[in-house]
Amino acid sequence: LATDQGTPVQTAGRLMAVRAHGKLNFAHLQDHTGQAQLMFRQEQLAKKFELLSLIDAGDFLGVTGQMTTTKTGEVTIAVSDFELLGKTLRPIPTAWNAAERKEARFRRRYLDMLINPEVKRVLDARWLILKETRRYLQDRHGFVEVETPVFQPLYGGTNATPFVTHMNALDTEFYLRLAPELYLKRLVVGGYERIFEIARNFRNEGIDQAHQPEFTMIEWYQAYADYRQVMAVAEGLFKHLTNQLYGSSTLKVDGQEIDLAGSWRQLTMVEALRKYARLDFEALDEGSLRALLEQHQLRLIGEFTRGKAMFELFNKLAAPRIIQPTWVIDYPRDVSPLSRAHRHNPELAERFEGYIGGREIADGWSEITDPIDQRQIFENEQRRMRAGDTEAHPLDEDFLEAMEYGLPPLGGIGIGIDRMVMFLTNTWSIREVIAFPTLRPLPARPAEQTDGPSPSSSQSPSSSSSSPVSLPDRDQAEQLLEHHISNHQLRHHCRMVASAMAAYARELGENEELWYQAGLLHDLDWEAFPDQHPKKAVEEWLKDYPQELKNAVTAHAPERTGRQPQSELERYLFACDELSGFMQAVSLMRPGGFSDMKPKSVTKKLKDASFAANVSRDDISHGLELIGAEPAEHIGFLIKVFA
Repeated sequence: LATDQGTPVQTAGRLMAVRAHGKLNFAHLQDHTGQAQLMFRQEQLAKKFELLSLIDAGDFLGVTGQMTTTKTGEVTIAVSDFELLGKTLRPIPTAWNAAERKEARFRRRYLDMLINPEVKRVLDARWLILKETRRYLQDRHGFVEVETPVFQPLYGGTNATPFVTHMNALDTEFYLRLAPELYLKRLVVGGYERIFEIARNFRNEGIDQAHQPEFTMIEWYQAYADYRQVMAVAEGLFKHLTNQLYGSSTLKVDGQEIDLAGSWRQLTMVEALRKYARLDFEALDEGSLRALLEQHQLRLIGEFTRGKAMFELFNKLAAPRIIQPTWVIDYPRDVSPLSRAHRHNPELAERFEGYIGGREIADGWSEITDPIDQRQIFENEQRRMRAGDTEAHPLDEDFLEAMEYGLPPLGGIGIGIDRMVMFLTNTWSIREVIAFPTLRPLPARPAEQTDGPSPSSSQSPSSSSSSPVSLPDRDQAEQLLEHHISNHQLRHHCRMVASAMAAYARELGENEELWYQAGLLHDLDWEAFPDQHPKKAVEEWLKDYPQELKNAVTAHAPERTGRQPQSELERYLFACDELSGFMQAVSLMRPGGFSDMKPKSVTKKLKDASFAANVSRDDISHGLELIGAEPAEHIGFLIKVFA
């Protein structure tokens, strides 16, 4: 917007804040370029000023006015007319109540983008990285962007576990793409000599800070090139992207300054093990290697080979220590089934991976172009599959037939876009760099069950602010607890659950007092009437309490009452109850109690069936499903509450 005093302006956006001061109102209008302050004067707007009482933060507004400056010096639009363009039905929070609780942000990612500038920064960087990657490959190196199938009759292109689906139209099982490699090579057979694809891939494997089942990667293939030439193009890409993002060749990675300028270092995998793990791999026999794998708790899939052992030991002992830009080259052949044998050592492959900041950023190779050699590799993979390797590569006769028509000398590479964004933005959680990361789905919410007629309300059952019965004060709840529970351990458990519920309520924007009291009173009748729990308390002692609270107490024992947790309040009470009791038992075994407890120590005890054997592991697992949280996430949150 123009900032000159008196300049007429017309614009539109979303109201992010509204402040009323009698006959003078202020608001902040936001669009994708930034924010502007609005000023509404009653004397200027006349009767239309009254309509401002119907406008809320979050609404979309079109305004006409003139630029001015307030007494505090802030450039402002003095509004002479406005029009409501869109209405919000839910209030937009100005910030998350507990930033450490990531799951709430990811489930309402649209709000996260709206109110968290850091999220917008990272996603904006992602879109720029995609744009500049295309530009670099197309304009500087003459590559063509192509597309290949996501549904494939055989999985291939990497060693991983696929997703399987059934296509009704063809009555056939298909696999979701693990990698686009084999179809891209078919295009090379067809005459495309420099191609790339930015592909959505799917691998039915674990979720952690660096992996998602659905992810984005780029693969490119360059005819008449080998792995060293592909390395050079990839190195140039990372330098180009860094300059486009930051205007220089340096960036921060985990607090360390990394300079991408100059030629990157190259080490063989054997040299990397020697340099970073002080391990002379070539001097070790099979027995020594097996002992090392056992020592570092590394398990090989399928049969033992020296190549697999080298690869696992490198990933564990050397890779995390490679900080400055480095190409690790010459990988074992038996973990590189689609890479060409090394020209000087047939036990190795002409394969490389890029490492920066202790993390892999790229994986490339000289391609196998001999169909006889490729068939032998596939047959070796079949033997591994029969030996129990679920990630072994299947035999793809259609691809072998295509190869028999001839492939030129070829180099290729795969780079995870998500991981590249993590590296270039110094954001070390893959969920943070994906607009909508994969989460455990929440259970369906059926219509709210009540013991009597439902109150008229347009709010969802999870809303805890619409109860027709007011909530008694906390003192009354404490008196009920003291009167009906004499066991100090049970009282302590109830207060732990209450604290956990209050903390989650603050984070989720729910009624903190209601959630606290639901936690405090959920076991009110357990000591005196265990056979009637929790119906005794709900029907006799909690009659004056809101239905939301009584429903939550009822649903925390579904095997007794038949009511499954439905609302947010009910699901979180179920998730906090059993786990809180278990964590209390763990704390009693530790000198520091909760103060130095780690989620890992709790999950380890959960696996020990003899420890706190009366605690239901199934209920704890079901609670995690109900709130869509990973164990470490939920446990870590509770540790902070209880410490």
